[in-house]
Amino acid sequence: MNNWKGLGGVFLDLICDISLWAPNGGIALADLPKILISTRFSFFGSSGWKSEFSADPEMLFEQGRLEQRFWLFENITLASLVAQADKDFHYFVLSSRLMPDWAKQKLRTSCDSYLGRGNFTIKYPRGGLARKHLRVMLSELAGDAPVAQVVLDDDDGLSCDFVARLKTQLSALTSVQLPHFVTFPNGYALGLRENSTALWQHSYRFINLGLTMIGSTDQKNVFGIDHIRAPERLGFTNDSSMPMFVRTLSNVNDSRVTVGQRWVDVPEWAKTDDIKSRFAFLLTPEFQEYHKLSATQSVGVKTYSDVEID
Repeated sequence: MNNWKGLGGVFLDLICDISLWAPNGGIALADLPKILISTRFSFFGSSGWKSEFSADPEMLFEQGRLEQRFWLFENITLASLVAQADKDFHYFVLSSRLMPDWAKQKLRTSCDSYLGRGNFTIKYPRGGLARKHLRVMLSELAGDAPVAQVVLDDDDGLSCDFVARLKTQLSALTSVQLPHFVTFPNGYALGLRENSTALWQHSYRFINLGLTMIGSTDQKNVFGIDHIRAPERLGFTNDSSMPMFVRTLSNVNDSRVTVGQRWVDVPEWAKTDDIKSRFAFLLTPEFQEYHKLSATQSVGVKTYSDVEID
């Protein structure tokens, strides 16, 4: 990818804490697969997402909710993609034809402004299965060849060395059975609820953030699997060497996540070396802007059924 505005490159420590497990041996990857980072932005359809928003278009496309989601999308998600040291990937956004026209325009304008035309694809289907829309995207991107499919929610971000590190791991997969997963258990959680900007570090073995599935069009894809069980069943490479993502805890989260007992508080996080070098995009936003949006715009949230267990 070319002509991006970024934060510059980083040198990678290639000595990783990596474990590989595959059920039945496998085949060598002839070429490094293309990388597709995929995001569902207010997608109205079937995708395994079980929050109250997913079943109610009025709530899903409420202006106050969308404006908060756009703030997080631009300042966290897109900012982390711009900051990638290695920009050799394509970005796919799955949204909805039912989304208001102003929001469709803003979504395209935001992606164009941050990433540049030709570096992203947005689809606005009427509904249906998310995995089917992703299958079409995979075919358009790579035909029948395997693709490294990365999950990134529209309010989360990746470390600036994520793509480069993922490529290092893909090149090390000399014999795997496809589909195969690369998992990144360690990351940060940025709390933006109740006028806060706290940061915690946590680890979940098969967390969805940054989860990568290598597979081809004729196989299951990352929008059609159980991210808790599929990696262990199909085979995975686990890189637990360092934090590779940041999730946000906000008033418009699609799943109700609470601070767990294993979460470790990171005091004065903006001054830590890891944030300054690998998550520097977190130092730019004026978080009070988000808190003002959150305080002045009511969002119809009642209950969530997609609860993460610590």
